[in-house]
Amino acid sequence: MSARKPKIALWFRYGPAEHAELFHAMPQIVEALAQQAEVHYYGLCSSKPLPSAIARHAVVHQLPFHVQRTDGRDKIWKTMLWIVLLPWVALHCRFTGVKAVYIDETVPLTAPIAWFFLGRRVAFSVVDFFPEIYWGDKPALRPLVRLIRALDFFAWRRLPLLFTRAQATKKFLVAHGVAPERVYPVYDPCDFNIYHPEDRTDARRRFGYAPEEIVLVHHGILHPNKGNDRVLRVLAAVRAQCPSLRYLLIGDGSEMGRLKSLACELGVADIVQFTGWLPHMADVNTALNAGDIGLVMRVGMQEDDFHMTGALVHNMACGLPILAARLGGVAEVVLEDGAGLLFDPNDPTEFGAKLLLLANDEAVRRRLGSHAMVLARKLFDPEQVVRATVEPLLRLADLPASA
Repeated sequence: MSARKPKIALWFRYGPAEHAELFHAMPQIVEALAQQAEVHYYGLCSSKPLPSAIARHAVVHQLPFHVQRTDGRDKIWKTMLWIVLLPWVALHCRFTGVKAVYIDETVPLTAPIAWFFLGRRVAFSVVDFFPEIYWGDKPALRPLVRLIRALDFFAWRRLPLLFTRAQATKKFLVAHGVAPERVYPVYDPCDFNIYHPEDRTDARRRFGYAPEEIVLVHHGILHPNKGNDRVLRVLAAVRAQCPSLRYLLIGDGSEMGRLKSLACELGVADIVQFTGWLPHMADVNTALNAGDIGLVMRVGMQEDDFHMTGALVHNMACGLPILAARLGGVAEVVLEDGAGLLFDPNDPTEFGAKLLLLANDEAVRRRLGSHAMVLARKLFDPEQVVRATVEPLLRLADLPASA
């Protein structure tokens, strides 16, 4: 790696291994940036090995702390520690001559800190508004939530480059004073070597489903904003009309205990399978392939309009018909009766009706699932995502676009 190359830095709280799992194109982005720049990667330690492309093409600076993503309390404390340490990270970037910094997550206060120390050398991804998701329903914390949002918006309006995961986010930011030419919507990429159709008979056998059972499948961190309590209530309401319906819930998080208790209270524990965290992404792919319907669920907060969920991207890549909450970003991809069906997340009657429609009509499921898989290949292509991300970053660092 030549010392004469200009420096570009990436910041990500969890570190490069988790970053690559959450944003599949990140190793390729690092490799592409390294053609023109010396890439420095800053994040907390990971228990997983560095992706080989990042290990080869970046100087990795790992802070001596590790986040347990499955432990909500640990994640909050380590995130607060990360925010406290960011001024030192920013100063290190500044005094080592970094020309541009890319922060690919919407951790509160990160953008103001980066802007204060680095000015207009910062690119930022606006995806999740965490204070509203975790604290928005707590009256005592609402003034703090409003203050954090005001500080974040102050910085976002001043940064030269913002990435979003949906056109809906761009519209929101522009409506709040962000210059539209600074905002670049780039959909989440999918690693189709990991998420793809496989033998559904074997997948269903592994998770214990009979051929005649209809499996609704969802995956992700279990937190209140995912609305799994609403899913369980709808299942309880419609199971008599479709006794073969099952729910496969992949993941773990702070809601696990409450959801298991609620499933028992509602009398649906026998049709709901909680897998917890599966050991490998390949296992998640197998679990998705055990399903018949891919669920994309959120409670319908304003912030839910601003991203593509991993559940959407991965379910589509596996060829599942999508049953999705009618949210801004998701509805850009899942048109009604295109890749799937949409419902109002606050209307359990519509949710139940759409669920029964898919559960009772195999031909509709096949048609929608086939369209979803083709659309996934078109919209979530990693090479397309790499180009759309790298070129603006190189311009920010005053570098020519890579060949």
